[in-house]
Amino acid sequence: MNTPVLHRSPSELFRPAEVQPLASDVSWRERTRTLRDNPLATIPASLLKQTYLSGPFMGRTVHQVSGPSEVKAVLQDSFMAWRKSPLILRMLTPILGDAILVAHNDSWKRQRMVLQPAFARRKLDRFIPLMVSAANQAADRLGASQRPIDVSEVMNDTTFAVIERALFTDVEGFDRQAVRQAIEALLVEIGNVRYSDLIPFPEWMPRLMSAEGRSARRVFRTAVDAQLKRRRRLDDPEEDLLGLLLAVRSETTGEGLSDIDIRDTLMTFVAAGHETTAIALTWSLYLIANDPVCQAALQQEAEGVIGRGDVQPDQIASLSLTRQVIEEALRLFPPAPVLGRRAIADTEVCGHRVQKGDMALLAFYALQRHETLWDHPAHFDPDRWTRDRRPTDRYMSMAFGGGPRACLGAQFAMTEASIILATILSRLTVEPAHGVVEPVMQVTLRPREGMPLVFTPR
Repeated sequence: MNTPVLHRSPSELFRPAEVQPLASDVSWRERTRTLRDNPLATIPASLLKQTYLSGPFMGRTVHQVSGPSEVKAVLQDSFMAWRKSPLILRMLTPILGDAILVAHNDSWKRQRMVLQPAFARRKLDRFIPLMVSAANQAADRLGASQRPIDVSEVMNDTTFAVIERALFTDVEGFDRQAVRQAIEALLVEIGNVRYSDLIPFPEWMPRLMSAEGRSARRVFRTAVDAQLKRRRRLDDPEEDLLGLLLAVRSETTGEGLSDIDIRDTLMTFVAAGHETTAIALTWSLYLIANDPVCQAALQQEAEGVIGRGDVQPDQIASLSLTRQVIEEALRLFPPAPVLGRRAIADTEVCGHRVQKGDMALLAFYALQRHETLWDHPAHFDPDRWTRDRRPTDRYMSMAFGGGPRACLGAQFAMTEASIILATILSRLTVEPAHGVVEPVMQVTLRPREGMPLVFTPR
């Protein structure tokens, strides 16, 4: 089946919500308030025209970059000279431990080497039935609502169901509800930016967790530790993600993961792998609801590929326009719109000198809406992802990061999102029901106050 090409001029395209940059002459107090409320609004508007800015902030030199070459310089060319920002490490380490998302140097290399084989495409096909089941449940729930429904909540529940079942298919002695509540509390703990977080404390100084966060961490770790002990006693440790992590070995050293490695990796999968996919789907449905032409083409594609049945593994590659819509949603609303790095050695960014201790802010949001890099960058145009138009530079779109630390779960996420979106549109029509939509960065880029949409059965 040929991919539908919409062939529209910029004047026919939907221009979605966008973050309004903070004026350059605001007071320090106003900038600090905005930084806590919506850090993305503090990105200078000039970063959508330039690709590099540098200046002092709170006693440090900050290099702000929004060009593919500059981003590549940090994430690939000299990636060992950079470490995650102290703020992110202080927020994530109490919950994720030394998992691959926050690990550095030898610990990161060891985990990456061991985990890489677990995410081979052939090993992910086993999870497609879980994705199909969750997609059908989401379509049932959306179609049954007689009123506008917050799609962000439904998508969070849907992707959580996928990752939960993928992690633990066998749940003997496992209280799903208690673990889910604990995980939700930990995600709130991560996303709750405090005024104290804006003070440049040293990386080694621990961030105090709330009583609810400490309790939730204890519930999650206790449950996972119990599953690990039980699974290690089994001769056949099941074919879920936990089983893969127990069985995986480095192809060069034969080394596996410790129980602590696995526990922290599971929490990372949940924190990084469920909410980001839910956000991508939420923004995709928002864009489709406001673009009837694109929606009709997506429904035509779904009918031609999957008909009225369930998505099959060999059909996913044929959902081309569905994937393009998701890629365009990820361009306009990257789940991680800004990435922070701290230089741990002297280096440079495209000829700009960087000293040890300097900070870099990789403004993916500005990169992916950059006025000199994209045609009509603020408009929703899935056609820009067709084979003959899509960017050839890997660093033009950073939804899954780049360089050696690029996201291991990118294939899992895109497969899951394609199945869920195609399933919903094969059965339902979606229309807007919102007033003002405001993207807000709360670790990830979410719609403030949710995303109410109207769904009707086709």
